[in-house]
Amino acid sequence: MPKFKFELLAPLDSATTYSKIKTLLKGENDFKKFDPNVSCTFDEPGQTCNIKGQQFNADLHVKTTDPKNSTVMVEVEVPFALSLFKGKIQEAIEKNLKRIL
Repeated sequence: MPKFKFELLAPLDSATTYSKIKTLLKGENDFKKFDPNVSCTFDEPGQTCNIKGQQFNADLHVKTTDPKNSTVMVEVEVPFALSLFKGKIQEAIEKNLKRIL
């Protein structure tokens, strides 16, 4: 399956950013609209999250940029047929993350 990566800067420290992402993914979100069977696995010490669905897999990793800012690194794996829509997929992910950050 093809993969694509992107980064999103967050104006929050990494612990706050990770906490907000975790809250988003545990609640109702657009990922569940695309795939109701989506599941998330969280790694608190590493500040990572693995999202698995029937149509996609994604890994999110929060890294400290400086004491007041962080970066969310996102890697998404989709079936070849959906790779044509990677721009729309990235846009949807960014929209959800920017809303909470």
